[in-house]
Amino acid sequence: MKLIVTSSEDPASMNIREQLLDLRDWRENGRFAEHEVLTAEDFLIVQVDRIHLSEDHIDERVHSELGKDISTTIFASRHRSESKIPTLTVHPVGNFSKAEFGGVDGILSPASPQLMTQALRTLARKAEQLDFKVSFETTHHGPLTDGPAFYVEIGSHEELWTRRDAASAIAETILEAECTDHPAVICVGGGHYAPRFTDVALSRKVAIGHMAANYALDSLDERNILQMAENSENAKMVYFHRKSMPRSSYRNLVERFSTLGIEEVSSNDFEEL
Repeated sequence: MKLIVTSSEDPASMNIREQLLDLRDWRENGRFAEHEVLTAEDFLIVQVDRIHLSEDHIDERVHSELGKDISTTIFASRHRSESKIPTLTVHPVGNFSKAEFGGVDGILSPASPQLMTQALRTLARKAEQLDFKVSFETTHHGPLTDGPAFYVEIGSHEELWTRRDAASAIAETILEAECTDHPAVICVGGGHYAPRFTDVALSRKVAIGHMAANYALDSLDERNILQMAENSENAKMVYFHRKSMPRSSYRNLVERFSTLGIEEVSSNDFEEL
């Protein structure tokens, strides 16, 4: 089952939850964290009182307490940015270095390249008439999960977290996005909001997993490179936003990834959608 995690500490999360409840006939199926558990089709919704970042291993805990096998965990959440640009974001989970916002230092949760990338595409369609940008964010923050996970968020400030139209677009996306069977790729370079990786995902038959922005390049040692690949469906391909980084850094990274059996690709290596 796909696990949807909502947090009563997060107004955007509860807004998305409300829209989810309107879209399906949910039935109560036990309790978790002192709240009712709701199921419909192959989805399971839980509510926690802490912010999502603090809920390490929630997928395994749900499995242990409820006996449900979890295929992917989807965190419905808020997103905060000083820019305050209206944005709906999708991103993998984990920390390349210090875990300042949940999770564990230097540990990446398994990504969900097929479902996460298709969620971005679905969200882009759902938000076409909204005054929100839609983009990936690169891998960041917790919690640590045992199985594949990703976030879908309303950003970027308090006034937007209660927008029903934004929450509806995300709720529909969560329920409608389906796994594809595209080649899995990890991505390196660029800024936190990953505009180039977003463009590739929206135009090519590709499934994007973990992404490292330029600010994380110093953390890409052998261990973290292997983590990125292994936790992205054992991806054997890497896409570099090479124009965003110094040529020397790019050349060094290409060699390091290649030594580990992960070869550089370009967007033209993938079919158009």
